[in-house]
Amino acid sequence: MHKSLVRLFLTASLMLASAGSAWAIKANPRPVAVRLPDGSTLTVRIHGDENFNYVTTLDGFLVQRDREGYFRYVRVDEKNARRVMTAQRVHPNDRRTASEKELLKTLQPINRMADAFRLFGPRPELKLKAPEQILNTKKMRRVRASSVADESNYLVIIVEYADGKLNFNTLDFERWLNEPNYSVNGGTGSVKDYYRDNSMSQFIPHFTVLGPYKLDHEETYYAANNPETGSDDNPEAMVIEAVQKAKAEHPEINFAKFDNDGDGFMDNVNVIYSGYSEASSGNPVNMWPHSYNLNATNRAFQVDGITVNNYAVSAELVGADGAEMDGIGTFVHEFGHVLGFCDTYDTDSYNGGIGVDPGDFSLYASGSYNNNSRTPPYLMAFERQQMGWLDLTPVNKAEDVTLLPINQNEARYIDAQPERDLYTQGGDWFVLENRQKTGWDAYIPAHGLLVYHYDFTTESIQKYWNVNGPNNNANHRCLYIVPADGVDDALTRKGDTYPGITGTTDFTDETHPEALSWTGNKLRTPITRITEDENGLIHFCVKGGVENTPFIQTLPPGSVGVTAESIEVGAQIVSGADAVKEMGFCWSTTKEFPTCDDEHVALEKAASVNYKLTNLQPATRYYVRAYMTLGDGAVVYGASLPVRTEHEPLQAPGVLDFMTWVDGEPDRWKVIDRNGDGTTWIYDEATRGMLYQFDYWNNADDWLVSEKMHIPQRGTLYFVRGVTDPNYVERLEVYVSTTTRRPEDFHLVKSVSIADHFNEQYVEEVDLSDFAGKDVYVALAVKSEKLQGMLWIWQVMLTNRLETPEIVQFTAVEGGLYSEWTSVDNASKYFLDFYEVTNTPKEVVEFLPEKRMENLSGEVETGTGFLRFISSSEVETSTFADGITDLKFLLCSAGPRGTTTFSVEGSVDGTVWERVGELYRISVSDAEGSLIDLKRNLADKRYTRLRFKTEYGGRVLTLRNLTIGYTDGTVWNPLAQGGVDGTSMFIGEQTPGEFLSGKKYAIQVYAGDGYLFYDASAPAFYQHGVQGIGEIQRDQQPTQRMARTLCKDGWVRLIGLTPNKPVSLYATDGRLLKRFVPTSTETAVYLEGYRGIVIGRQP
Repeated sequence: MHKSLVRLFLTASLMLASAGSAWAIKANPRPVAVRLPDGSTLTVRIHGDENFNYVTTLDGFLVQRDREGYFRYVRVDEKNARRVMTAQRVHPNDRRTASEKELLKTLQPINRMADAFRLFGPRPELKLKAPEQILNTKKMRRVRASSVADESNYLVIIVEYADGKLNFNTLDFERWLNEPNYSVNGGTGSVKDYYRDNSMSQFIPHFTVLGPYKLDHEETYYAANNPETGSDDNPEAMVIEAVQKAKAEHPEINFAKFDNDGDGFMDNVNVIYSGYSEASSGNPVNMWPHSYNLNATNRAFQVDGITVNNYAVSAELVGADGAEMDGIGTFVHEFGHVLGFCDTYDTDSYNGGIGVDPGDFSLYASGSYNNNSRTPPYLMAFERQQMGWLDLTPVNKAEDVTLLPINQNEARYIDAQPERDLYTQGGDWFVLENRQKTGWDAYIPAHGLLVYHYDFTTESIQKYWNVNGPNNNANHRCLYIVPADGVDDALTRKGDTYPGITGTTDFTDETHPEALSWTGNKLRTPITRITEDENGLIHFCVKGGVENTPFIQTLPPGSVGVTAESIEVGAQIVSGADAVKEMGFCWSTTKEFPTCDDEHVALEKAASVNYKLTNLQPATRYYVRAYMTLGDGAVVYGASLPVRTEHEPLQAPGVLDFMTWVDGEPDRWKVIDRNGDGTTWIYDEATRGMLYQFDYWNNADDWLVSEKMHIPQRGTLYFVRGVTDPNYVERLEVYVSTTTRRPEDFHLVKSVSIADHFNEQYVEEVDLSDFAGKDVYVALAVKSEKLQGMLWIWQVMLTNRLETPEIVQFTAVEGGLYSEWTSVDNASKYFLDFYEVTNTPKEVVEFLPEKRMENLSGEVETGTGFLRFISSSEVETSTFADGITDLKFLLCSAGPRGTTTFSVEGSVDGTVWERVGELYRISVSDAEGSLIDLKRNLADKRYTRLRFKTEYGGRVLTLRNLTIGYTDGTVWNPLAQGGVDGTSMFIGEQTPGEFLSGKKYAIQVYAGDGYLFYDASAPAFYQHGVQGIGEIQRDQQPTQRMARTLCKDGWVRLIGLTPNKPVSLYATDGRLLKRFVPTSTETAVYLEGYRGIVIGRQP
């Protein structure tokens, strides 16, 4: 080990201590179920750390507990940077009241930490929590790795609040801290075990446990959040009181023994308090676990000749409900801060973006919560080296390496800037460590070779490490994993290790991600031929290796080579081809590392081969790897890849959800991050659906691709979606492929702009009848612009859509109304809606639906609530027969030069147009946009159509949040609804003659098959005295001929046309693609830039 490097680490740790930066545990990253006073539960999310935190609902709305213990919604006063609690109590998403839903329309969800800081105003001067003295390892006894150190003494005091009660006694905590192989509640060991194992017995803490002691005050006196900073109000008082009570009861104990390094300070006092922690409960009256020093408030004091200054506090119980003892994760995290370890999560969460952290691989990210905090992961190699517990060995010359697991205290590193003097300038390294899912690593995401970039240069020490923020800058993270799967995201950690589930065997200057120093220079130290054997050993070659041993690579099947009964895999001989006698593949469903003793196939020798394994079982995981047999009989194996065969094609009616996951992906689905930016669909375990949650950097292009579905004659796909924020428009496109799961083989069938039904689950419909009789893959691809809101997908259903019933009678009979409708084949039940039709105009305000945009000319992009004019263009709305009353939008512009004019026009009859508002001349770029409000200009005009016009002069114009208000008939008040077993229904009057008063009533009927109720019938009306009893009024639609066809490469062929009658071609989302008058019965039409289903209509 470099002695100069050790000195640099220790110096940096001491600098960090004096800097007083925030050392507190990260909030529980998983949703938390909280028990409310009435016995019900509410699941919430906790965000932040001790210095800045807040609680939200699962869909992002800010909430806070009231004095009674219930959660209420919080409104943010942006002007005064205050949180204002509303009177509305919070209910689970699926049980929200009508008033609750109305309130949510006025609130803004917080989609990310940066939003919170923006909404809550400038961050106050924080009371930063950090130890003031780091344990001085230079004064501690140094031992060889093979030796055992003397035990070091630490003080732990158990306390309960005046209004609280402990659930566990001192003996329980004594075992929890010191007992060898402690295993209560599925634990992996005690706190002493953890540090003994990670230091290889070079550091063994022993904890003297005193207490419990009853504190003088209630919990809020010590732990309530400061209204200005959000930090706990008075934890120092709890620590002082605990030490004083412990000393008073035990005068025979010389507290000087807790100064292990002899610097005159107690190294640390650890206080465990009764109840829960705010980090896992979200309750602001609970204390947040943290490390700090009493000197910050001038309250350090002496006992037995030493100064009590540094402290750490943590909670007795885990979660937010029940009486389960907390695991050791929080304690070992906070105790490690005393040793000098830094947090590896983004501790400020807003400056410089959000830095992705190492997740469950690191004790100082979210790993402290592994196995409910009972199995925190092994310390990483760089942390062990900082303490002098591990000798990190460089790789800088040709070498064949066998790397032991990290629990055997071995790791290697590549010096990315070898020209730097390690003592004066620090280092820039790529660290290579072997992580296996055993011992303390039993709950990490994956096993294999973990590679991470570690910047401990003096510049980064001063800028980031000294403020406990190595990952605070998203563009310069000082500790980040280099993922084997190329996706750098905390939610895809299963694909991070080499060769891992992707079979990635190389890490070089040319791989993705590539090996580059922070100065942008190549490493020129390729790590190749990475393999993992059944004994948990990692093997790789540095700079090509020394012996050039034979090596074969297993090539993954990708999205093409897997069906329900087969897997197509490949192999490539990298070296040693001359010595190969035979090659092939072996596979197993039970052994992760199959051999030629298992099922296998021998093939003729070739530089590379592909082979299809057949007669396999559907929905089964196979471990597959290539092998080659050498002339001397030795067998060389490639990486073992887990591959799961598909299910048999889904038959209608069938329902898919996302609750079962296999090998890191939802069962029957594949997640594709097509733009490769690490932001993609994730599983939201609290709502049990797939969630796409904003992209900070890029527009979305993220796919959920199904396995095969067999489409019936009237095949229709339904999916349940949800959005929360009315300020955003989410774009979702539905694609179909009849060949493979590769995105390039899919055809667009429907584009959905989602800008309605906020804060509720809503069912979208996709007609797949054009693919009847075929097995197809379906993809749901989110295409939202960056920095949008959140989009959920829950169940996906494939059905054989039923016909729509027709109401044949709706009349008054004695005692009520009688209705009857036609029977529908295969319907198992019907559903009836019964309304009173009022004279009150129905006013609608919504984002202008894309399907109501027509007569497009020029180059213009459309979407619900969105228009972008790239050339001189026009767009009309469809007809709003009862009049348009409101129009608002943000007018944004881009482009380096020129002037583009824009105007809005209105028409009563669609022929005569007049300008609405002013003519806008746009000569500057304005990405944020200006609000245009034309409500006053539309008053009393009775326009039924609007037209948007631009004359392009160099500026591209975009209308965002394009909102239209209009009158849509009259209000129908729902009176009753419910299921009906037959094809008729009697609606009884509540009072005699109720239906004979002249009021107008309406009904609609739906047919259902036990999965869904399908399209509503045309409404039927009854009004006594206005129409003859027994007569039916129905909305009549003009008869049109309609056909569907597929547009490939821009061309669509139409037959059976009536010459000289206009034809309209539409996309499946209602957009008009082309309108023309044919001169013959068949023709071919070119639709530039379009690919997918085309609907043709001709009167």
